[in-house]
Amino acid sequence: VIIAAHNEEKVIGNIVRNMNSMDYPKEFYDVFVVADNCSDKTAHIARQNGAHVYERFSMTRRGKGFALEWMFEKLFKMDEKYDAVCIFDADNLVSLNYLKEMNMHLCRGHKVVQGYLDCKNPTDSLISGSYSITYWLNNRLFQLARYYLGLNCAIGGTGFIVATDILEEIGWGATCLTEDLEFSLKLALKGIRIYWSHQAKVYDEKPLTLVQSWRQRKRWMQGQADCACRYFT
Repeated sequence: VIIAAHNEEKVIGNIVRNMNSMDYPKEFYDVFVVADNCSDKTAHIARQNGAHVYERFSMTRRGKGFALEWMFEKLFKMDEKYDAVCIFDADNLVSLNYLKEMNMHLCRGHKVVQGYLDCKNPTDSLISGSYSITYWLNNRLFQLARYYLGLNCAIGGTGFIVATDILEEIGWGATCLTEDLEFSLKLALKGIRIYWSHQAKVYDEKPLTLVQSWRQRKRWMQGQADCACRYFT
């Protein structure tokens, strides 16, 4: 399990404790936190709660995509070998059956699987409630429907799992602002299908205000434009 974190001291302890409480044999997984350019107590709190912490500092290669790429390189050089990698954001919480559900998919030969993207704060504001409704509809009408039809699903930025042999084969290389979309495009070009797990739930924190939403959407639009320039020319 890899959790990417940048100055997340308020929430990092919650997800590390959550992941260490999974309904899954403890000896079969490890929890890593990438403390990326942190200036707070993120790394210290993550260690206190039982995570393996790697601190990264770079003024030029900034962002989640670069942090994950850096961590994958460390992971592949370790003596311990892993069958798959799960990716989460620091503000997530995860259903306790998550690893069991993903293990079932891996046993079926599914190499890349996205978990159900739910919301931590659907009743906090009109904005977070609207986001929640959108995600619930997307989960049911887009992701699950495509999975049943045998079509490619989409990576949603968090709560997905990738077999390590796929990462070693094609590399990560997803470093734009929408690293999830970029990696989805790389997989599509290689003919690798993304599967869907409707029972492995990830609870993500949604924006509370219109200003927060605009900043997030603006970043996503910039990332999508970047992906279009990289992959559709």
